[in-house]
Amino acid sequence: MKNKTLKAILGTTMAALLLAGCSGGSSSGGSSSGGSSSGGSTAPESSYPEGDIQMVVPVGAGGDTDANARLFAQYAEKELGVAIPVVNVKGSSGTVGMEQVRTGEADGYQALFFHTEAMLPKIAGIYDYNLDDFRLAGVCLQANTTLLITHNDSGFTTLQEFIDAAKADPGNIEYGMAVGGYPQLVGLALEKEAGIDLNLVDIGGNADKIAALAGHNTDIINVEYALVKDYIATGEFIPLALLSAERNPLFNDIPTAKEQGLNMEFGKFFFVAFPKDTPDDAVNTFSAAMKAVVENPDFVKAAQDSYALTPVYMDPAEATAYAKQIEESLLKYADLFTAANN
Repeated sequence: MKNKTLKAILGTTMAALLLAGCSGGSSSGGSSSGGSSSGGSTAPESSYPEGDIQMVVPVGAGGDTDANARLFAQYAEKELGVAIPVVNVKGSSGTVGMEQVRTGEADGYQALFFHTEAMLPKIAGIYDYNLDDFRLAGVCLQANTTLLITHNDSGFTTLQEFIDAAKADPGNIEYGMAVGGYPQLVGLALEKEAGIDLNLVDIGGNADKIAALAGHNTDIINVEYALVKDYIATGEFIPLALLSAERNPLFNDIPTAKEQGLNMEFGKFFFVAFPKDTPDDAVNTFSAAMKAVVENPDFVKAAQDSYALTPVYMDPAEATAYAKQIEESLLKYADLFTAANN
């Protein structure tokens, strides 16, 4: 469905926090892979787990969240000694899957794997719950890889050419996104920071956005590098900017938006959460396994090579405090984001 051009005044404080809180050297207390964490969980002696742990991914298959969940589950299975099947439960900006976990049995055998976007549906007024209604086991990954990208027949090949084209033809360049989610927030910030009017269109999640861009059915999207690196290599897609404070050494040829004069920095952190009343032994045992996964050199290499991610561990207390910090920064934009979705 097509939305009217969405306007909002979004500062960059929130975006900076999204990145700063996830880095290995952050004040949140999180530890990068390869290092130790002074706040790391110590798993108590426990019979948990005694069976498979279902991991719910609240988006469809084919995107970065799904890929990251499956990579993490592969290594977590080795630490916990049980299978961790990944189940995609998509719909309503992630809230269908979130609600399945929130209302599920609080026994440690169903978990949510998601990222920063989990906080947005409540702010947008489309969901009644936030991460306070779950119990975080920890953070395991940081994605410093978000691109603004177009197809090779769009008529622009640089960020400035895109901005100039948008100013010359206000409201007609289409930005593909999902309503109520992280991509919409990026689109709103893009309009504000660049001083342009775009046609923000709800076309679905990452897999849908990539398909639309490949078919030249939308003009620009934001997406994680790993999901489009093959399209970039063939010249089908043209990266306009990396939405990061600095270039990513894993693909150092893509300039940041900031160095091109656009003050936008966005990143994502990935977490695992359980229903609110899940017992301590289950949460702490799972969190200890998360820490071991993040410190596994094979996982680190796989995350970097396949998805250009940075493994980073935050224990339950650190993750909960950090999520609250991010939520408070996002609440500054609650009225604007809600207005854009109603």
